[in-house]
Amino acid sequence: MAYVNQETIKTSSPLTTLSMTQGISSPSPVCFQNFATTQQATLFQELKNNQFSGRITCRTSQGQDSHIYWYLGRIIYVTGGTHYIRRWRRTVLQNCPQIKAVGFQSINIQKDIAASLGQNHPISWDYDLLCCWFKQQKITRNQLLEVITSMVIEVLFDLMQSRKVTCYFYPDNRFASPPLLFDPQQIIVATWKPWQNWHRSTLGNHSPNEAPVIKSLEQLKKRTSAKTYDVLAQYADGKRSLRDLSVYINQDLLRLTSSLMLYIQLGLIDLAEIPDLPQPSALPKKKSQIPEQKKLIACVNDNPRICQLINDIVNEKGYNFLGINDSSKVMSLCVLHKPDLIFVDLEMPGINSGQICRQLRNQKALQSAPILALVEKEGIFERWQNKILGCSGFVRKPINRQEILETILQHLPQAVAA
Repeated sequence: MAYVNQETIKTSSPLTTLSMTQGISSPSPVCFQNFATTQQATLFQELKNNQFSGRITCRTSQGQDSHIYWYLGRIIYVTGGTHYIRRWRRTVLQNCPQIKAVGFQSINIQKDIAASLGQNHPISWDYDLLCCWFKQQKITRNQLLEVITSMVIEVLFDLMQSRKVTCYFYPDNRFASPPLLFDPQQIIVATWKPWQNWHRSTLGNHSPNEAPVIKSLEQLKKRTSAKTYDVLAQYADGKRSLRDLSVYINQDLLRLTSSLMLYIQLGLIDLAEIPDLPQPSALPKKKSQIPEQKKLIACVNDNPRICQLINDIVNEKGYNFLGINDSSKVMSLCVLHKPDLIFVDLEMPGINSGQICRQLRNQKALQSAPILALVEKEGIFERWQNKILGCSGFVRKPINRQEILETILQHLPQAVAA
């Protein structure tokens, strides 16, 4: 590791700080003027030797926090950083083809995410989700290993890129029995190599989290081949970071970025900072998930043929129907089923239809239900008479299909047929 800067940190030694981490909720921080030093490796070795369990929050000079979770001196997981959600989504898609195949927008993946978001996790919802997928055999152990390794390396790379980093230690023993533990020294070695290669190139002042964006399509078209222009116009849209693009087009990050440097130096392309993706939210409840109860239409008539006719009309439109031919059962059936609208034939022989209407209207459970009279004549007398009875309107006999439907919609404007 000859390229590693030997600059020392300007604070107490890691060993002194680590001696404070046992049993203290917020020990003194360690400040690195350059995180890419042997002092970083020393600190991680001390954490390993002391079997540190808990969280380390690494804060850059720009105020960006990354969180590294430890269990008994080994790394478990990372969260935070510049592109926390982009990183998680990208590494899952890169290493788990079965998840990529169905996509994050699939209803099953959305349900898994919503379930994890609804839990209280000592680490994070995304870590819990990965562990659940592993336990359910939706991803393999090797895929889980690759996902977490890639994310840890990316976070450490960005911390090295930020140079000045302050580490805060938060001991915590809640992270028992994690499915995977990562040796910190091996992780550092795996991070230093791509970071050194990045800085040996002409990319040292740029971040892989930046996104290529074309400054002028017209100028780019004039100074490139048609094939190159088509590729750049498609991908250099300022919406994907360099890391996103390297996965999207399956090309090595360093090679991809180096190929863009000529256009950057010519002033045809810029590398710009872009925001992280929004954190997923719990799935909203869709109205279609809870079917709306069908409206119930009742008809009081001693003629079964008329009841059957109205039944056929309302059923065709998706309403439920209650036919009542026995006048002695009107009150009990209506109070039990609470129809949304009631047709009453006022001209049933031997039956006091007016009394039935008054009794229905006096029932508290039915006071808001429209009561519609079935009559052969629609004169002034009938209008006055049936207002006294509490009827809401009239429907003429013989029964007309269109009139029945229009009357239902008029008196039940919120009625929705299936």
